[in-house]
This record gives sequence, C-alpha cells and structure tokens, in this order.
Amino acid sequence: MKRIILISAILIFGQEAFAQTCSCADVLGQVIWKTENDYAGYVHKVKEKDSTSYVALKKQLTDQAANTTFKNCYGLMEKYVEFFHDGHLYIGEFPPKQPDSLKNTVKRYAVPDNFEAMLGKSRNEDAIEGVWRAADNVQVAIIKVAKNKFNGVIQKTGAAGWEPGMVKMEIEKVGDNKYNVVYYRNDFARIHFSGEQISKNVIFAFGVYRFAKMLPANPEISYIDPNDPQLPTLRALDKNTVLLTVPSALIEGAVLNRLLTSNKPLIESTPNLIIDVRSNSGGNYIWGGIYEIANSLVKEKPKATAEDDFLLLASEDDARYIYNLGSFYRQKKDSAAIKYYDDVVARIRNNIGKITGFSFYSNGPDTSARKVYQNPKRIAVIIDKAVASAGEAFITGLKETSSKVTLYGANTFGMIDYMNVNTLPVGDKICNWYYFGYPTFFSKDIKTKPLNPTGIKPDIYIPANTPDWITWVKDDLEKK
Repeated sequence: MKRIILISAILIFGQEAFAQTCSCADVLGQVIWKTENDYAGYVHKVKEKDSTSYVALKKQLTDQAANTTFKNCYGLMEKYVEFFHDGHLYIGEFPPKQPDSLKNTVKRYAVPDNFEAMLGKSRNEDAIEGVWRAADNVQVAIIKVAKNKFNGVIQKTGAAGWEPGMVKMEIEKVGDNKYNVVYYRNDFARIHFSGEQISKNVIFAFGVYRFAKMLPANPEISYIDPNDPQLPTLRALDKNTVLLTVPSALIEGAVLNRLLTSNKPLIESTPNLIIDVRSNSGGNYIWGGIYEIANSLVKEKPKATAEDDFLLLASEDDARYIYNLGSFYRQKKDSAAIKYYDDVVARIRNNIGKITGFSFYSNGPDTSARKVYQNPKRIAVIIDKAVASAGEAFITGLKETSSKVTLYGANTFGMIDYMNVNTLPVGDKICNWYYFGYPTFFSKDIKTKPLNPTGIKPDIYIPANTPDWITWVKDDLEKK
C-alpha cells in the first residue's frame, strides 16, 4: 500500500505590521511566477494545451493588480489559481496578530427574537441558515441579509472581545451548495475562503474552522461531537454495528488512535463497522489505526526497486520542501534516510524545470506483517463531495489494503492527482499576510487514470435526498 501524506510546510516570518510598501502587483506576480515554475499542473494545463485563455487571464489580472490595494488582492489571486481547477493550488491568508482597536471595525447585526422559532418553516430557506456551533463555545446564527448574502452573528462565545450581536462571518452563496466566506478571527483579522460547502446537511468547514448545524434539527447532528465538530466519535449503533466518524484530518493522529484503542474490544466483537469520513477534506496522516483494523491483505505485491511512486516538476522550492521532509530522520540521526533525502534534493537541483521522480524513504508499514482480525467482517465507508485530499488518499489506501471495504455515498471532491502541499509566503516578508500553496507531487497515471475530474466513486450510491445516511447504510449492511 502506498501511503500518501499531506504536509504543509508553512514558513512563518516575524510578526511585523503591515507596511504601505506592499503591493498587489508584487504579490500577484510572485504567485504567477511560482505557479509557472513549481506547479506541474501548469505544464499539463497550459504549456501542453492551448494557452490563449491563460495568457489573456494573466494580462487581465496583472492590469487590475496595478489599481488594487494589497489587502484587497485576495480576489485577484483567487481568480488566477481558480483557472487550474485544483483545490491544492490555493491562496491563504495568515496575517499576524492584529491590534485590539480592530474590534471597532466589526459589524453588528440584530438577530430577530423569533429567528429560531421560524427556522425550517420557509420553503425558500437556504441550507446555510440556522444556528451553528464550533469549538470553544462558539455559537452563531446565520441569517439572510440580502439575496444570496448572509451574516453569521455571534450568539455565544468564549473568545475575549467578542460579544453577542457581532458579525463573525459574512457569507455569499455563489452556486449550488457553494459559498464564499469572509471570516473574522478572534483577533478580528478579516480573512477569506472561497467555494466552501455544507457536508451531510450539518457541517460547514473552511480552513481550520468547522461549524455544526444545531437548528433546524437534522438527524445527522446526533453523530457529531457538538462541543468540537472537528473531533472523531465512536459508538455502537446496535449489537451488530459500530459507527466511527472522522470528520477532519486536521487533528493529531494520537487523538484518533486513543479513541480506537479505548474501544478496541467493542470493534473486535462487532461484525459491521461504518466509517463516516464525510466532510474530511484532508490534513495530516492519521489513518494508521484504521488500516490496522481493516487489514485483510496477506502479502503486499513488492514494488520494483527502481520505480518511483510519484513525479514532480523540479524546482528550488521543491528541493527545500524535500529537504524538510528529512528533518525527522536528521533528528533521529538515521544516516541511511538522511543520505536518501540528500540525494533526492541533489537530483532535483540538477534537473530544475524538468519532470523527475520521487518516493518517500518509507512507504508505510508492511501489511503482510499485520494481524487480520475476525471482526469487523464488513466495513462501510461513507463519502461525499466534501471528502478531498488526504481524505481521498485514505480511501484509496484502505481499498488497497482491505477486501472488507465497501464505499457508500456520493463522489468525492477530486483533489488527489496533484498532492502534498507546500505552502510558502508571497510578497516581501514585511507584508506577512498572503501564502501560496501548491502540490509538489503528481500521480504517475494522471493522464491515463485521473481522479480529479470525477472524484472517487462509491460502490453504492445513497439517494441524494436521504435524511440520515448512517441509518441507510446500517440497514443495507443488515441485509448482507
């Protein structure tokens, strides 16, 4: 089994204040340069195809950047990366801590007294409208304020400086289950997210933020940790079925492992296991414990020693990224691993601008040495459009290592052909605001068997209007 780990190498500079010398033209120019020199998708989608539309877009955005302020540059850079239709190519905002005086710029909005009582009573009510909760005792009312526009208004919070009535987020609906978000961090910094979606009717996640919909009531909310919607949960649904939910990979692997270890007797004595990964859009490699439970592979097919697992467009940014991958082995003073990554870095630097191969020093545990458990006998994995990146890598890896697995639900997002994100600051370091993320590696069969256009398809589709997918899958498993 090939293990794919998504790593964000975010290089944080000092906490300098925003300077007037920072310009939109400079930061957009850096994004364009890095895309054309670091991102293999530029070769596949522009250089190897008709580049007319790309050249026109680049000129249009470059011209607009000359008259756009630095802090309003996000929209132009987002339009640029959207051209490539790759969720791993993105613009992020990570501004330094903002002054307390910024609180005075936050909007306020009065939520009607009957807001909660009226929820669910209008046929025109948007799915985003309702009462939502997040970690740290945050509760917001998302209310419509204009056509396709909504405010997320604080009702409860434990964050210092925030009060009921303050607008925590501004949301614009830009498509079917597609929303752009302006979010105000706890220090009142204003940051943007684009093309976000609601998953399983009750999860709205963007970046590291994740909200669970409490009202109007939906049966799916009973399967979520209401205190922190990002955390995994595990419970017995009945004597035959255990449910494990893993809504996010933006957690430490130890969190999931503790949950699995503490429930090991229950899992090993129950024939059916449902793993719900809906809304899991990627992050860290946390899946080792699940692979152990699911394993049914007696012996893994040996990999040809001269064959690389991935390909990349060699660049200096890639060389630094690969060097950082070896940090763990340098700390352990593993001389063989250190030499391996040093050799890879040297090969990349000797082939700048060319496509070259790459493999991790370790490709994960040997599944042939694992125990094959009697239970669970059947494993159902529930997926949807919000599953992406490391979430999709988990699914492909699980199918490779276990014959017990059946996929249920809907197609995943399709963010896996280009993988392992390297996130870099753009603009002069004194600006310290925007970051550019690009995928370093790409699949060797990207042109013959691409997954991004369709996502991963389930073995069994669940009817779209099914209110409770968990119960639907449980009932289906009982028929087998």
